[in-house]
Amino acid sequence: MRLYEFFAFEKKMGDDIRAALRYPTMVIIALAVAMFIVNIFVIPAFGKMFSSFHAQLPLMTRLLIGTSDLFVGYWPLMIVGVVALVAGARFYVRSENGRFTWDGLKLRLPVVGQLIHKATLARFSRGFALAAKSGVPIVQGLSIVAEVVENAYLESRIVKMRDGIERGESILRTAVATGVFSPVVLQMVAVGEETGEIDQLMSEIADMYEREVTIEVEGLSAKAEPILLVCMGILVLILALGVFLPMWDMASAARGGGGRAQ
Repeated sequence: MRLYEFFAFEKKMGDDIRAALRYPTMVIIALAVAMFIVNIFVIPAFGKMFSSFHAQLPLMTRLLIGTSDLFVGYWPLMIVGVVALVAGARFYVRSENGRFTWDGLKLRLPVVGQLIHKATLARFSRGFALAAKSGVPIVQGLSIVAEVVENAYLESRIVKMRDGIERGESILRTAVATGVFSPVVLQMVAVGEETGEIDQLMSEIADMYEREVTIEVEGLSAKAEPILLVCMGILVLILALGVFLPMWDMASAARGGGGRAQ
């Protein structure tokens, strides 16, 4: 029953995270496609029109036209480069050093970093509680749980925690040395170690992290939406300034020329 509850929470958490990331992912894909279309088809048309006036263009317009020329001239190479970059990143992440670096970086990502950190610690706490309640020795239990967290960075911290306990250090001291637990969790570990009910306290820690993960997942879309809106606003502003500033300058020059002719 404990294993069932453990895996049921894992599945629910994964489904909730995917559901929360679905909208931001679709927006990012739509923005990428829109920018590709704008740079390939829209900006070149404006560039030809502006070049026919033989006037000095604003800096923003020159940057947009230069970026568009880069896309038009080298878009096949850019696609090949992106594919090669993704393939190289996947190959690097699958290596031992790459996985360790990427797993540590994931914990510091904006918006989702804290969610990943808490979800991983919830998995660790629940696994440790299950092992302790089943009578597995602490050192052996930590060795097993280190492989359950599915994060190489935190796995190395748990292994160091296990090594410290093997040397005779307390669970609290080794937990503090990892640098991944909050002060509240460390206090609960201290109480559990002093009372001999570390399994019960680790179970409560897991419950606490799971509640925090649920709250983080529910607020994930709310955190991502303002960032996406700001990015969309910046892109629209750059595009609008690049396209309309030359038109305003030409319109002003035309009005001024008409006035002088009169």
